[in-house]
Formats: sequence, C-alpha cells, structure tokens
Amino acid sequence: MLREQERAIEWDCITELTRFYDFYDRWDYEAMVALFSPDGLWHRAGKKLMGREAIMAELGLRPTTQKVRHVLSNLLVDVVDEQHALLRGYLTVYRREGCVPDDSEVLIHAPSLLLQVTAGFERTSNAWLISKQVMRRDFIFPA
Repeated sequence: MLREQERAIEWDCITELTRFYDFYDRWDYEAMVALFSPDGLWHRAGKKLMGREAIMAELGLRPTTQKVRHVLSNLLVDVVDEQHALLRGYLTVYRREGCVPDDSEVLIHAPSLLLQVTAGFERTSNAWLISKQVMRRDFIFPA
C-alpha cells in the first residue's frame, strides 16, 4: 500500500474517533452509536457492550446532571490493510457532576480520568466504523 493511502486511512480513523467523542459530549447518542459497526463491541466502565442496541441502552443510563468533555491525544493508527486499522491513544475526561450540561462555564480542580483507548476500525462501502473500542483507566484524579 502506498504511504498516501495509509495517511488517508490514518486521518479517517482519527477523524471518526474525534467525531465519536464530540457526539458523546453533545449528548448526540444516535450519531455516536452510528459510528460503531452493527455488531461493534465497546468495553466501557467494566462492561462489554455488544451491538448498537446494547450501547444505546447503556448510554440511556448515563446521568443527565453532569457536564463532560473528552479530550483525545497521542493518537497513533496502525493500518492493517485497506479494510482494517487499529488506533491507540489517550483520553482525558473532564467531568463535573450535579450541573446542567449546557454551554456555561464550570469550575473543576482536575481532570476526572486518564484512559488508554484502543479502537479497531473496519471500512464499509462508505465509511470507517468502529468494530471494537476498549477504554482502560490509567489514572483517577481526586475530586
């Protein structure tokens, strides 16, 4: 595969995972879940969620009295082939409980979590979809 093709795949996968967390922070669960393959697997908070319906059901349990932001960094993509890629990086989570998730400014003292994220991507006819995403806690910050 030409390096130009690899770079395009890397960019697409990074963009899709960034889009995923943007939807997450804006509470747009339908758009977020649509970025998973129909039988995608999400390891989140000690749970293994298989398929879009299970992921959507779990998100429905999420408290609505919090403001959360997810910041991705150190993203690297290993292109396996023209149809598959693996992404890894860090996810810093900023969260404040007991507030309305709007655009107002919120005081916090530290991030909430630093997670290692790995995501497998597979190409469909018109998009790259997440086939598996694993989030593993590295650091928990004091409240």
